[in-house]
Amino acid sequence: MNKPTHPVELLCCAIATQEGFFAAGTVPASRNNPGDLDFAGQLGMTRPPAGSPDPEIGVCDSPQRGIVKLFRQVWEYVDMKFTVREIVQSWAPVAAGNDTSTYLANVLEWTGLPADTPVLELLPPLIKLNG
Repeated sequence: MNKPTHPVELLCCAIATQEGFFAAGTVPASRNNPGDLDFAGQLGMTRPPAGSPDPEIGVCDSPQRGIVKLFRQVWEYVDMKFTVREIVQSWAPVAAGNDTSTYLANVLEWTGLPADTPVLELLPPLIKLNG
C-alpha cells in the first residue's frame, strides 16, 4: 500500500500510529479506536466495561467506525484552522501526561507536513473528474 499524500489522511495515519493502533493488544487496537478518542456519546461508540483500564477511552463498534471518528475529529480541527502543532497539542496535551514534544516530532517526521501552517491551507484543490 502506498503512503497517503492528502494532509488529513497523513495526519490520521500518524495519529493512529502514535496512539498505538497498529500494535496488537493496545487500548486503541482492542477498542477499534485508532485515535484513542474519549467517549462523548458518539454514534457507534460506547463506554468500555466497568473496571477497564482507561475508562474514558471509547469502544467503537468496528474498525471502520473508529476510522470515521478519527477523521471526523481531525476535520473539525482543520475547519477551525488549526496547525499540525495545535492539533497535536489538543490531541495529546502535556496536562494529561502526554509527551507532546515527542508526539509532534513523530507526526512531523512521518507526514512531512509543516508544524505551523494551518492544515486548511495545505488542502489540495478539487479537480473536475468528467473531462
